[in-house]
Amino acid sequence: MRHITLALFALACALFILQDQAHSSALPETPQNALSVELTDVECLALNIYHEARGESVKGHALVAQVTVNRMRDRHYPNTACGVVLQITRSAATGRPVAQFSWVLDGRSDRAYEYDEYLSAFLMAIDFLYTGRTVKIQGAKSLLAYHAAWVSPDWHDMQFRIQSGSHLFYERRER
Repeated sequence: MRHITLALFALACALFILQDQAHSSALPETPQNALSVELTDVECLALNIYHEARGESVKGHALVAQVTVNRMRDRHYPNTACGVVLQITRSAATGRPVAQFSWVLDGRSDRAYEYDEYLSAFLMAIDFLYTGRTVKIQGAKSLLAYHAAWVSPDWHDMQFRIQSGSHLFYERRER
């Protein structure tokens, strides 16, 4: 009963936010201007799901959410959704800034223009952050990374676990 009540509350909040946003031409500009814009963890996770898995199945969306939440719980990453999603490091080879998620520094607008897709991502973010939802796939709770199938990162410390749509998901290799 608690999950249903929380889900209905989340839906009402999301609809209120989207209704309020509908008066402008699009949802607010986000992480590219993250230093000057305050985002909630729900918004950060929702934008990550939206940008990383738009066009993928619900399972693909959930796996992206699971990776983000798993990183929040892992001592090697920040402990908030915004901290994980907006984490910038320096490339050892070039010294240039590198984002953990490609959309954060890709130079394109970070606005969510597809309202239905964003609403779905927003509700999933609430579900993962506030109800403790997890993906019901064996080993999903250990997933920490993923990439598009056409990319070949040099991840010696990661081990392939599962593919969903066009994404390959990894866990930390046991030592």
